[in-house]
Amino acid sequence: MVKLKKLEIVFITLSFLSLALLHYIGTEKITAITPNEVEKEDIVQFIGLCVYSKGSFSVLYNGTETIRIHKNLEPNKAYKVMGKTIDSSKNIIDAFEVMEVSPELLPLETLNGTFWKGSACYLLLPMKIKLNKCLNVPKGRVVKVDGLFYGKKFYVVRYTQEGFLKRPKNNMPFTIKGVVLDDRNPSTIWNGSEEIRVYLPYKTELKIGDVVEITGIAKLYSTLTLYVEDSSDIKFLGKPNITEIGRENIGDIAYGMCQVTKSARYLKLNCTPLKLYGFSAKLGDIIEFKAIRRKNSLYCIDCRVKIPREKLSNSICQPLPNIPSKIHGRVSWIKTYANGFSIANITNESCWVLLKLPKSLGVSLHENLTITAFGFHSTYRGMPAFEIPSRDELCLEKYS
Repeated sequence: MVKLKKLEIVFITLSFLSLALLHYIGTEKITAITPNEVEKEDIVQFIGLCVYSKGSFSVLYNGTETIRIHKNLEPNKAYKVMGKTIDSSKNIIDAFEVMEVSPELLPLETLNGTFWKGSACYLLLPMKIKLNKCLNVPKGRVVKVDGLFYGKKFYVVRYTQEGFLKRPKNNMPFTIKGVVLDDRNPSTIWNGSEEIRVYLPYKTELKIGDVVEITGIAKLYSTLTLYVEDSSDIKFLGKPNITEIGRENIGDIAYGMCQVTKSARYLKLNCTPLKLYGFSAKLGDIIEFKAIRRKNSLYCIDCRVKIPREKLSNSICQPLPNIPSKIHGRVSWIKTYANGFSIANITNESCWVLLKLPKSLGVSLHENLTITAFGFHSTYRGMPAFEIPSRDELCLEKYS
């Protein structure tokens, strides 16, 4: 009787020991102990993240070790595997039990950065961390990501998204909104307080005067600079305000109808001290324009000659100083000085004016020649005179 009780105690002890070993977590090899100790098997219990699955083959990783099983599992989910090692050199497990478990059982790492999508999907810290999958968040969004590093990728288990960066950081994504002041590459964007330089992708163009939203990688040079990787990172938002010339702010579209007071590679107008670029007209032309206001200039968005200078009235009899004017008349006499400077008396009916002809103009006139000239009224030795800035403003017509 005593011997039977001892045998019962031994049997119960062996049973508890076998159960305890089977529930040990990890990649430990366990010998299954049976009461009769007839056979032994290498039993493996493993909890890991599925980092690869194709067909009937999957790879799991627990942060330090990897196993392979002939099961089709869902990537980025955590599983508990019970099985037997069939190839220790390749860590291949013959799994007889697989169940999904909480990823909390894994040694997850947490990364805080900004989501970025280019040729692949990345997390910028600002160093580039390649993700195993893209996140369903806008490009440039700040995110918190939990997962495991495996190989050269970070395998995402879960993530939460936050806002966008409110201030630019070097080598980090940043989004700007503003008006295009310059459409070259790099372009210039005015965001309401400063100019931002933007390098565009190949064959991507902006249009001066457009309001845009642009996402790119920020570089904190003396001028904030944005490098844009894809044309899809540029969004057109509309047009800026249209304001009467003289009341506009930087980034506004200025509207006016003014007269050209100087024509060079830019135009000077009688309604503003700012130079107008991007449009050609002649001295004396009256133009109607819409132009984007830059820091120190205007750039034409929509400009046209409203009244060509040829339609100006003849001002010989009614000279107005400091206003681009037209004179039309006949050369009645010419006087040339030793230094090459000449004056020509231009007569129209009972009115006359002295046309100044510096030697640098290279103009030679003759008596009775009919001319039309565009320039400004002035005086010469107390007498009414007229000045032209270049020979282009003098039209020789015919002899009378």
